[in-house]
Amino acid sequence: MATLATHHPAPLYTEAGLPTRPRWRSAAEAPLTADSLRALLDDEIPAIRIPGFASPAECAAFAQAVSDADLSYYSVKRRIGYIGLAQYEYRWDRPKSDYFRDAALVEARRDAVQARAFDAVGRLIDRLAAVSPAGVGIAEEAGGRYYAGIIRHASEGVDLHADWAPVNSPAYDIAAIDAQLGWNFYAQELVEGGETTIHHAPWTPAHAPGEIPQSYGLPPETVAGAERFTFRAVAGDVVIFNTRNPHEIAGGRAAPGHDRISIGSFIGRLPTGRLVLWS
Repeated sequence: MATLATHHPAPLYTEAGLPTRPRWRSAAEAPLTADSLRALLDDEIPAIRIPGFASPAECAAFAQAVSDADLSYYSVKRRIGYIGLAQYEYRWDRPKSDYFRDAALVEARRDAVQARAFDAVGRLIDRLAAVSPAGVGIAEEAGGRYYAGIIRHASEGVDLHADWAPVNSPAYDIAAIDAQLGWNFYAQELVEGGETTIHHAPWTPAHAPGEIPQSYGLPPETVAGAERFTFRAVAGDVVIFNTRNPHEIAGGRAAPGHDRISIGSFIGRLPTGRLVLWS
């Protein structure tokens, strides 16, 4: 497992007193190719979009299956319903065996939704495998198989946060990755609002050995002076971006019975180049 660096060089600052930030080589979305996937993993571009990932009929069936399901809700201010399991929830003072036990149990709820529509996780893996010769699969380690594919029902937005396994999950094998992406398939979109904004300020928090810093609800100064990219969810599309960059989702307006519905997971690159998925 990778060893975390706890010392970071002091950032340089602009004349305005803001830290200098990296710049993307392009400020536009790219289609999924071997080159764009590598560029996104290396944080050279803001996002990849796969338009028409699912048909309108598949989107409708997926959204209906989610609407019919019993959802759990996160204990955050903005209401977010979900089906699935986030490894992040097991990062403090819980044995790995709890996570891998629960990961196996919750797969059935995800699969029940997908069985009424299509296998979004499997289709995404196939698309990635076509442009990633080092291989793609669900993350595994000696203790078991990770869970991938959280379904979310969210219209009120998501606060500023970052996802970076070497800091978020130091006790798990996914801490060995050298890049992390997130993908989301959108089965249903909002009538208004709901844009996702990515801030080009790779999250590198100062922390003591063994400490896992809070990564949700980040303060605005975390992204001060950073280049930004904003995209809108479109039903039927998949969007992929680098989750080490802090990101947030604006609230929006849903039509009656027509909330924002998605499924997604993380994609990490191991030192071998293999891509692994988990949520």
